[in-house]
Amino acid sequence: MKKVLINMILLLAFSISGTAQIEYGKTVEISKDVLLDKIKGGWAGQTIGCTYGGPTEFKYRGAIIHEKTPIIWYDDYCKDIFAEDPGLYDDVYMDLTFLEVMQKEGINAPAESFAKAFANADYKLWHANQGS
Repeated sequence: MKKVLINMILLLAFSISGTAQIEYGKTVEISKDVLLDKIKGGWAGQTIGCTYGGPTEFKYRGAIIHEKTPIIWYDDYCKDIFAEDPGLYDDVYMDLTFLEVMQKEGINAPAESFAKAFANADYKLWHANQGS
């Protein structure tokens, strides 16, 4: 548990330090492989965040979770939780819906297209996402 937390903090620190070196307004080029790696890392991070935060979601509103509160994690936890509670990943589904609309209609798709896609989505939307 502590090892996972330390690794996440180190990853965040390295990612922040890497972007802090880019001068504002400067164009930066990266290879397609590096871009793909960053996109995969982002998706993995979002999925891990949904999984890791799931057991505490809506339980500690307005409070900090005490450090001695156990949060479950094991090697196949993401896979197991996704099979048990796919609705927990509505953040990921929302992003996939955005991407689907942009794939069909382009990056400048009208707001109505996004609204229609969310209104007709087959997945459960939680709280703030329901208001979108």
